[in-house]
Amino acid sequence: MKEKKKIWISWHFQSRTRDFAKALNLELREYFENESVLKRHLFSSLWTIKLLFKMRPRIVFIQYSFLLLVILSLYKLVMLGKIVIIVDTHTKALRRNVSGMFNWIFWSIKKLSFKSVYLTIIPNVGLINDLLKLHDNNLVFPGIIPEITYTKKINSAEKYCVYISSFAVDEPFDEMLEVSKLLANSGLKLFWTGKPPEMVDGIRSNYPNICFTGFLKFNDYYNLIGNAECLIALTFEEDCLQSGAREAISVEVPVVTSDTKTLREYLDTAAVFTKIDVGDIYTSIQNAICNKDDFVQKIKRLKAKRKNEYTSQISYLCSLIDTL
Repeated sequence: MKEKKKIWISWHFQSRTRDFAKALNLELREYFENESVLKRHLFSSLWTIKLLFKMRPRIVFIQYSFLLLVILSLYKLVMLGKIVIIVDTHTKALRRNVSGMFNWIFWSIKKLSFKSVYLTIIPNVGLINDLLKLHDNNLVFPGIIPEITYTKKINSAEKYCVYISSFAVDEPFDEMLEVSKLLANSGLKLFWTGKPPEMVDGIRSNYPNICFTGFLKFNDYYNLIGNAECLIALTFEEDCLQSGAREAISVEVPVVTSDTKTLREYLDTAAVFTKIDVGDIYTSIQNAICNKDDFVQKIKRLKAKRKNEYTSQISYLCSLIDTL
């Protein structure tokens, strides 16, 4: 029997995608173009079209992007419907809309493109109602606990926290600037990950306790979070399951995260939950550090539980792929 070609296509880097593709034994093809919106969409589209007609895959997983799914829908049409499309989407991408007179056109194309999708994977149940406006065959899959290795520093004199950030609009900015001042009074440095916007250059001198790391190599990033006193992963978005939370479980470091229903259900008692408020964030960080040993034990138990759950879900998906 001829083997079915299966690939995963992504236009954005995301650890969830890489872990997911690896677990499903799928060939991952990524294309990152970040110079401008126009270049990103043009070159990513051309690269994808070339890839599809060179490889002619029959089963295609994608990390959801509006234009990427449109291209896959056209590919399925050209291939006379013989293609199976499975979409993994996250909160912001699923809920994204455009403003003004173009919204109706955008939404109509978005809804039409989802008609070509066989299955949509979402990270939490809070997104089901959003998805049902587009597509009704879904699987809730929070994600895989990443396998992170790092070098443990023994008796390091430097004590610090890490704010895991991408400078997205759903993350607190001003609040964390003020938290850094309070941490300085406690002798704790704050490492702030992600590529900072240009405006940060003008305020660095006002917040000497913050080290804006920019994008780090994987080894450097893993060593940074693995040796932290506490990790911080915050969002204003109610139904957002952050990758920083999964990374905290992997490296077994206490994490402070937003007090949302989604994150409470995922992390149970293995995290400190905070309101997006300067005083509350700082108090939560102190709580996480003071009770570090207790939280580490809770994280270990949660880690084992989640891994068992995900093993079952991956097995189900592998069996499903074999039947397509």
